[in-house]
Amino acid sequence: MKFDDAQIRRRILAGCEAVMREEPTITEYDTIVGDGDCGYTLRDGAKQVLTFIADKDLSQLPQTLAALVHDLEVNMGGTSGALYCIFLTALAASLAAESTFPKALNAALQQLLKFTRARLGDRTMMDALIPFVETLDNGTEGGDVEKALGEAVKGVDGTKKMEAKLGRSTYLDESATRGVPDPGAYGLLVLFKGMAQAA
Repeated sequence: MKFDDAQIRRRILAGCEAVMREEPTITEYDTIVGDGDCGYTLRDGAKQVLTFIADKDLSQLPQTLAALVHDLEVNMGGTSGALYCIFLTALAASLAAESTFPKALNAALQQLLKFTRARLGDRTMMDALIPFVETLDNGTEGGDVEKALGEAVKGVDGTKKMEAKLGRSTYLDESATRGVPDPGAYGLLVLFKGMAQAA
């Protein structure tokens, strides 16, 4: 694959800025169903990404992504931070090996699934990630981003009615989490939407 620095930079900027804007909402959700730090974790991660890529050559995306992970591992805490780092490490490798971006995302997802017990329906960020990636890879060669986003939205909406199987929310009564989306899934959806709108 060839990588266009300007296009990739535009998408990353838009995605990270969307996450930073939505931090108060993500924090509000996580204050109800979690430790209250998910919004700050994602916001700080987004800031770190923007600082890191400022002087990097994004046409060398696999190498830049691999270097970014080393930076994020130090600066992005929490469970979501660890999952993002595992996924991005796998993505750096798959971008160098696969023929399309959707296939690279799916290969990275398969790697991530080896490191986490979280699956679809467990009320985690995977409820946004799995449907998005799988739908994107099932589409045309370029991937149907709008359709993938639609499935991710359904996944996030579904978490409003789910009983948590993993994480802090498992300690709460189901009635306390009803109607509130999983903060990690919602935050990831915000990132995807932001990146998609910067086409």
